[in-house]
Amino acid sequence: MFADLNEKVALITGGGQGLGLGIVLKMAEQGADIAIADLSDENLRQAADQVEGMGRKVYTVKMDVTDKGSVTAGVNDLTSQAGQIDILVNNAGVAGAPGSTGTSFRDVDWDFTWKVNVKGLVDVTEAVLPQMRQRKAGKIINISSVAAKAAKYITAYYATTKMSVVAYTQALAREFAAENINVNAIAPGRIWTQFHQDWMKEREALGDEAVVGKEKYDVFMASLKEVIPMGRPQEPSDIGSLAVFLASEESRNITGQTIQCDGGQVMV
Repeated sequence: MFADLNEKVALITGGGQGLGLGIVLKMAEQGADIAIADLSDENLRQAADQVEGMGRKVYTVKMDVTDKGSVTAGVNDLTSQAGQIDILVNNAGVAGAPGSTGTSFRDVDWDFTWKVNVKGLVDVTEAVLPQMRQRKAGKIINISSVAAKAAKYITAYYATTKMSVVAYTQALAREFAAENINVNAIAPGRIWTQFHQDWMKEREALGDEAVVGKEKYDVFMASLKEVIPMGRPQEPSDIGSLAVFLASEESRNITGQTIQCDGGQVMV
């Protein structure tokens, strides 16, 4: 155990699969009890089974972060089950609306991506903050992206939302520093999760010659090696380990920071 999260409850949004599940499992591995918010009942069940298999308590709720009523009810439900939320990981995110064309010109992509990646993140945070302020203790970890600083590799609407997450992280950290609430962000690089796989399928459906008729993971790795000096993808567990550190007392004097976990793609 490299960080002691015993007697802590961690809420992870979008924690039923992919990157979110990697964070869930690392938090549980380090002793935290887990609250998972996700849209999929099946993902919630499967994630809960894994956490219970590790001997940790787990609480689940179906939550739509684009619906403020769902967020408020979900956070209240999880708090009543778990007693309190000590750690919040705002992981739920999208790269565009369903059927995204991968361009920056559809209003629906701008609107939906903003609702999930920014407004949803803000609403969950504001639902959890009062109990942290009351205890004068809390850890908030927002998932941004390498796209916040390397926008040329992704659509404008996605990059804009992830840069907004960075700005919100900094503003929130300053506002609540005196109340012993740490707020930081993680900027992952390339991760082969359902998120990226779905994006590949959309590109193929649109006839993208870089994807059509090719093994999707090979395309992913080829593009990755062009931009990541270490030449390897990041894993959900890599992001989970960094989240664990930021959730622990070892990081008590770190706040307002966005930490890249991207194999060297962005070095600033």
